[in-house]
Amino acid sequence: MSGRRRNSHFQCQQFTIEQSDCAMKVTTDASVFGAFVPVENAKTILDIGTGTGILSLFAAQRSLATIDAIEIEPNAAQQASLNAKNSPWPERINVITNDVRDYANQCPTRYDVIITNPPFFTESTQNPDTQKSLARHNAHFPLQDLLGVIQQLLATQGTAWILLPLEEANSCISRAANFGLTLKRHVLIRTSKQHSPHVAMIALEHQQIDNQNNAEVPTEIFTVYTQHPYLSDESAALFRDYYTKIKKA
Repeated sequence: MSGRRRNSHFQCQQFTIEQSDCAMKVTTDASVFGAFVPVENAKTILDIGTGTGILSLFAAQRSLATIDAIEIEPNAAQQASLNAKNSPWPERINVITNDVRDYANQCPTRYDVIITNPPFFTESTQNPDTQKSLARHNAHFPLQDLLGVIQQLLATQGTAWILLPLEEANSCISRAANFGLTLKRHVLIRTSKQHSPHVAMIALEHQQIDNQNNAEVPTEIFTVYTQHPYLSDESAALFRDYYTKIKKA
């Protein structure tokens, strides 16, 4: 995948992500997340806050699922819809302009996989740019609302994957039980072995009556680079089918 520069598009092997109308551009963390989440066996996927549509496009390439991509910001939703239309899977990606909280109250579908990279700044001064504020600050969509939506829309045996900075991820994990959810996987992302982790990929599932999910979930570490711009072996394996170029030391 070319385009580390945040230009107007992000080129992948099978599709192009146009992003000029989206407040939040494609990031390495989102790419790792999109390629990492196991979606191969899913029949239904919900992408909350799709933005450019990157997570939906990554998921569509590795599955046969029907994907509903929710986006509250109209310009981003239009961009995501165009990206889906121009991809090899336009019939499987349905972009919906709506607040996912309203959508959850009227949606009959229960999803096998939910993926989301939600707003993540909780205490910072909000950006005066409305688009960026919606995309980056969880004052518009606090974690408890996200967990409530997941509780409503996740299938009984489904898994919800969330990408968050470490503090917010820990807060999400600690609140999950209040919504009948429990931690399934906990994966920290670090830039290289010389860096501390900066974001987490967490997987949540419904608590089962016959299994209180009390087992300790081990914390995994995912390392993106051996040394930038050279990808680690695990990153190269993830991105092999997406990136147009792979740099390894």
